[in-house]
Amino acid sequence: MPQRDFSDTEIQDYLAGVDVVVLATVSPSGAPLAMPMWFVNDSELLAMVSIDGLAKVRNLEHDPRVGVVVGGGSRGDMHGLVLSGNVEFLTGQDRLGWGRRFHEKYQPDVDRLWGGSDIPDDRVVFAFRPRVVAVFGI
Repeated sequence: MPQRDFSDTEIQDYLAGVDVVVLATVSPSGAPLAMPMWFVNDSELLAMVSIDGLAKVRNLEHDPRVGVVVGGGSRGDMHGLVLSGNVEFLTGQDRLGWGRRFHEKYQPDVDRLWGGSDIPDDRVVFAFRPRVVAVFGI
């Protein structure tokens, strides 16, 4: 798979049409955990939100290395991205800013899950900065 820069217009345009990615974390025992995740992005990172204390969050606290797969298509027309890199937890204004972007993208589902438009205190926001960006079919 060819390597690309995450900020490439084709990649950003592709992500604009995607609602769910698969996040893979590593547990302390070394076992992988893959989970579908909502996300928002800019040209440098993907941000994701989770309930604090879940297995994926504990895994990220232990080991910030992750993989993310974005894909779609059918048998003869597969397309997507395979990304790897590290995450960092966001706090303060960064956390709130990305929380607002989640609310904008996933409205009205976020209102239902969060009980309103504000990101709940029991949620963590983490930023994934891809170091490796492999592209197929786009």
